[in-house]
Formats: sequence, structure tokens, C-alpha cells
Amino acid sequence: MGATLMGGGRGEDPAAQAEALPYATLVARTEGSQALLVMAHRTGEHGRDTYWQAGDRATLHLRDGVPASTAGFEELLLGRWRSTEANSSHYRVHVHWRDANGQEWQDVAMASLTCESAQPVDLPLTQLALERCTEQLDWKSSNTHSRGVYWREPGSLRIWGGDMVLWPDGPRLRWQVARPWWSDAEDTGRDAGQTTLPDDAPSS
Repeated sequence: MGATLMGGGRGEDPAAQAEALPYATLVARTEGSQALLVMAHRTGEHGRDTYWQAGDRATLHLRDGVPASTAGFEELLLGRWRSTEANSSHYRVHVHWRDANGQEWQDVAMASLTCESAQPVDLPLTQLALERCTEQLDWKSSNTHSRGVYWREPGSLRIWGGDMVLWPDGPRLRWQVARPWWSDAEDTGRDAGQTTLPDDAPSS
């Protein structure tokens, strides 16, 4: 997976690449490698689904700024979503993936989310005051635990980056928005007092 994400030439600085491009971009890191991914497509209600490609067409699908699926990797995230719960800080996370041998797996986790006050965070092309939200997950089938972190903008609740394991005992992915795809005119946020992250079951 790490080798696949290396879309540009080795040794190239993804931030410098992003600075030179007028397109929406992400910097992704996994297993010691990093690359710049360019947004190839945006769809769904309010453009909530975005598809990002590396130089070799490997694709990362974000839903509301959070990984939802991948394509073009040896191991694939087939779907990852949150179920809607009455209590916004406690919910279920569902995941479906395919390993390198082609076998498919599914698991569900009970999750809790806590967010801290906004602090300055260095991003590839800027610095912003973002809330650090920690997601604790207790996976049922695998009987394992994992932790993810998201950095979101107060008010709009847009996700500017994250650091998470894609599935139980799976690869860890860290990403940051370099050049955003949204505009200030878009009202994608929720009430500022909520601690929820975007949720929805997959549409397919």
C-alpha cells in the first residue's frame, strides 16, 4: 500500500507539489511512505463523496472528509461507515475489507468520540486552529481495540486531516488536506456544540 501511494517521483516534497498545482489535493502517508493525491471526482449530496487518485490511479474515497473505501491496492477497504445513533458521542462503526488473499471480512465497533478545544495545526499549505477529536473503537468480531484521530474546523466541522487504522489490525493511514475542495459558501457543518463526525451507511 505504501509503495502504491507514491504517486510522484521518490524524494519529491508533496507540499511543494501541492503548492504548484491549482487542484484540490491531499497529502497521504502510510507505512513510512507519502504522496500527493489529486481529487478526481466529487459526487453525492452536497458533494460529500470525493475520490482522490495517486499517480498510478490508486484511489482513496472520502465521505465527508473521512476514508470510506479504496481501490487499486493489494488490500482493499470496501466500505467504512457510521450508524446513526441518538447519542452523538457513542455510536457504531462498520467496516468491510478484502485482504491480500482475496478473502472478505467485516467487523463492527462500539465507538466513542471526544474533542478538545481548537489549537493551531500545521497543514501542508497553511496553519489553522482545529479541534483534535479522538475516536476510541472496540471491535466486536476481532476482539481488538483501535484509536483514530481527526482534526476538524470549529463551526463548519469540516475534516482537515486524520490518523486512523482502516480496519482492525489493518494499515494505518494519515492524511491532511493540502488545497481544499470546498468553498466558504458551502454550509456543510452542524451545530457547533455537537461532537459528531459525519455519518451514513454506504449508498451501494
